[in-house]
Amino acid sequence: MAKVKFSTNVKWSGNKVLSVADINGKEVIIDEPASLGGTDQGPNPVEYLLAALGGCINVVIVTFARKFKVVVEDVQTYVEGDLDTDGFLGKNPDVRPGYQEIRYHIDITSSSPEENIQALIAHAEKMCPVKDSLKAVPIVSIKKPE
Repeated sequence: MAKVKFSTNVKWSGNKVLSVADINGKEVIIDEPASLGGTDQGPNPVEYLLAALGGCINVVIVTFARKFKVVVEDVQTYVEGDLDTDGFLGKNPDVRPGYQEIRYHIDITSSSPEENIQALIAHAEKMCPVKDSLKAVPIVSIKKPE
């Protein structure tokens, strides 16, 4: 399969720090809590990052369940991360602005053999594009898209 380009356009609303992303024709609100200058109308960017990781893991599990002979009755991925806002706010130059660590736990409800479930989880952990992207993808500034 050829490369597929994904894109989004994120526009500031003019209201505090609230932005609206257009993702494939769907609007997503990005905001911050009032304590960080927002209106608290939507998740903040780092919360979306955690949700993207959890959602991606779930997609891979459901997509490949049949290959691993797993009948998925339910799947939930709990994701949490540690972020010190002193880094983002520039209060401490020794603190990075992003997550120091991200952790997740996958719960699959299934009557399938445990070894099949574990093989499926291992596959999802290896093949999740969001997890892979968080490890080593360069992020560069580009010219404005045409």
